[in-house]
Amino acid sequence: MQAARAHVETRSQRRISTRDPELVPLPAADTAPGRRVDWRQLVKIWAPVALLLVLIDVSVPLWLWHVPKLTPPTADYGHQFLVDAHRLATAPAPPGTAQVLAMGSSIAGSFDPAQVRTLLAATLPTTPVAVDRLLLPGIKPSDLRLFFATEGASLRPDVAVVLLNPLDFLNPSFERDLKPQVRYVLPPWETLRERSAFIPTISGKVDLALASVSNLYRYRKLIRAALEDHGRYVLDQLSGRTPTGGYGVYDDGYARRELGVPLGDADAIDLEYYVAPQWIAQRGRVTLRFATAAGLLEERVESSPGWKRLHATLPAGHGPLLHIHADSAWSPRAASDNGDTRLLGIQLRGAPAGKATAAVRPPLRYPPAEREQPDDLLRMQGTSGEEFKTRWRALLESDTEFGRRFRAYREAKLAVRDQTVESTGEYAELERLVRLLSERGARVVLVNTPESSLLRDLYESGPYYRSYVAFLEGLAARVPGAAFYDFRGLLPIEDFNDWHHATYIGTIKLGAAYAELVRPGVLAATKPAAGQGG
Repeated sequence: MQAARAHVETRSQRRISTRDPELVPLPAADTAPGRRVDWRQLVKIWAPVALLLVLIDVSVPLWLWHVPKLTPPTADYGHQFLVDAHRLATAPAPPGTAQVLAMGSSIAGSFDPAQVRTLLAATLPTTPVAVDRLLLPGIKPSDLRLFFATEGASLRPDVAVVLLNPLDFLNPSFERDLKPQVRYVLPPWETLRERSAFIPTISGKVDLALASVSNLYRYRKLIRAALEDHGRYVLDQLSGRTPTGGYGVYDDGYARRELGVPLGDADAIDLEYYVAPQWIAQRGRVTLRFATAAGLLEERVESSPGWKRLHATLPAGHGPLLHIHADSAWSPRAASDNGDTRLLGIQLRGAPAGKATAAVRPPLRYPPAEREQPDDLLRMQGTSGEEFKTRWRALLESDTEFGRRFRAYREAKLAVRDQTVESTGEYAELERLVRLLSERGARVVLVNTPESSLLRDLYESGPYYRSYVAFLEGLAARVPGAAFYDFRGLLPIEDFNDWHHATYIGTIKLGAAYAELVRPGVLAATKPAAGQGG
C-alpha cells in the first residue's frame, strides 16, 4: 500500500511540475546545456564567408567586362547594351578619331554601325571614324536621357544619331510601366529615385535597391548569360565541329560570308575569286581573311569590284582546308528587285568547293563568328506585292502574341491621329536629351525612321503625325548644330518585318543614307582647329 501511494505521489508531482515550474526549480536558461549562444564561434564561422562574398562582389567589375559576349545582339539586347556602353566608356576612340554614336529603341536596328563605318572609310580614307550603336527595345527618350546624365556621362560622341518613331512617344496600356529590360540597363539608385512612380510593385523597387548596393546582384543576369553561353560553346567544342570537306559555297559559285576550300596535298594555293560591284556599293570596302590550320595566310582589303587572284605558298601543317572569312555580306535583293534573298560573299571561279548547307558549318572560333552575323529574319518569307500583303494580314489578325501586340501598336497610333503633339512627357525628355548631348559637343542628328505604308497611310495625314514631324524640325532648329532627317518613306512594305522594323535587306538599303547624313559631323569633328596645319 505504501509503495502504491508513493508511486501515485511521484506521478502527481511530475504532472504538477510540468504545470507549475515553481514547484520544481528548473535550471537557469543561461546554464542549460546547448542553449548558450556562442557569438564568437558564429563570427569565426561566418565572417570569412561574408568577407568572401564582399570580395567577389567588389571584384565583379574587374573581370566581368573581360568575358566576351558569344551571342549576336538579338540574343540578349540588354546584355549587348551594357557591353557596348562599358566598352565606349572605358575604351574611347583614339584622339583624332570622329566618334559616331547611334541610339534608340528596336527601330535603331535599321542603323548598321559596321556598314556605316566601312562606307565612311571608303569615301573618307584619311579620316579615322568610329561608329557604334546603343540599342534597346522599349527604351524611351527619358530613359536615354537618364543614362547619359548618369553612367553615360563620360561618353562624348562627336555625332549623336537619335533614331525615332512616333511609338517612342506613346505608351500603350501594356507598356505603361518601366520595362524590366530597360530598368536592368539603367543605374539602379538613380532610376529608383527618379522613376519610382513607373515601377508598380514593391518587389521591383526592392530589386533596384539591392542592385544599387551589390554588383553581384545587379549583373546577375549578365553573369548567368555569360555562363550559359560559354557552356554551350564548350559543348560545341566537344562535339567536334571541324569540317574536313569544303563548305559555304552555292551551286552558282557564290559563297556565304564564310567558306572553306579544299587544299588536298598542294604546297601552294592559286585561287580566283570575284568581288561583286553590288558588294562594294553596299559596303564601301570588304576585308577578306585567308587562313589555314597553321594560322593566318593573308588579309586583304578590297575596295574595287572584279576578279581577284590569291597565289600563296602554303605553310607546313596547313590542314585540309583554306578558310575564307569576309567582314560583311551583300544582298542581291537589296541591289535589285529580284527574288534572291541570300546574303552572299565572294564568288569562286570553277567548281563549287562545298555546298552551303546548314548541316556543314564553319569551324568553331572563339569568340564564335556567329555573333557577327546579321539578323536574317524575313517574317514574310521574302514575298512581295499582294502575296506579301496577304501573309501580313493573316499574321496581324492571328490570335497570337505577335498579332495582339501589333494590333495594339496600330490602335495606339490611330487613337491619337486627330490630336496634336504637346511639348510634354517624352517630347520634353527628348529635348532635354538633345540639349545634353549638344552641350557636351555632339552634333545631334534626329532621324524619323522608315515605317511601313500599310500603317503610315492610316494616320500620316492627321494632326498628330504632322505635329510630330514639326516638333522634330523645330527641335533641330532650336539646338545649335542639330539636324533633322525624315526617312519615313525610304523603304517599300516588303523591306519590313512588321509595321516599323526593317529587314536586313531594308537595313542594307539604308546604309548609304545613314552614312551621308553623319558625314558633315564627321568632317567637322576632324577639321583642324584654326591656326593648326592640316
